Amino acid sequence: MRKRGIYIALGGLVIVFVSFLTAMTLVSNTGISNSEFSISEMMKGMFDEVTDKTQIDPEQTNTFSFDASSDVNTLFWGLQIMDYENDDSVSVSISNIYGDEFGTFGSDQPAFFETMKIKQPDIYSFNVKNTGHRPIHVVMMFTKNPEESKRFSGPNSPLTKTVLPIAAAGMLLIIGIISTIVGGIILVVDYKKKNSRFN
Repeated sequence: MRKRGIYIALGGLVIVFVSFLTAMTLVSNTGISNSEFSISEMMKGMFDEVTDKTQIDPEQTNTFSFDASSDVNTLFWGLQIMDYENDDSVSVSISNIYGDEFGTFGSDQPAFFETMKIKQPDIYSFNVKNTGHRPIHVVMMFTKNPEESKRFSGPNSPLTKTVLPIAAAGMLLIIGIISTIVGGIILVVDYKKKNSRFN
């Protein structure tokens, strides 16, 4: 019987194992605990400011502030629900100390990010409302002028050192799974061909 299917399947399994091991090593090197996935920990050094983990009860609002009063043209900000479950959702409205509104953003995802143009220096309030049905814990992240920051595009940036290798490992994992399936199919086809010769 031809062994090409076995070789392809075994090669796929090896790729799956190596890519999975690589991804787990990269994640463990970030210092993330097994019980809680933290974007700010995984992307350590990428954000200028990360808030403390804060509990928000259903229909309640908590305000986080960011000082953009000097040398800030663009603000990259995001929110993560640390203990996310299905049906969790938040609404984030942005205002300043004068009560001017700068938009409202809703999300039912574990995390989301937005970019905000700063037209005038100010202290901005991010009013986070829990629109779900249970208490949640959230963390907000802020970065000034991301388009000018090497933390987003430099060779030693968190994106380059962490996210891209994990993405590459994910692609290898997919390739390995496909190779394993293809190898299994070829193995079955070759086995049937062999049996048909003796019938």
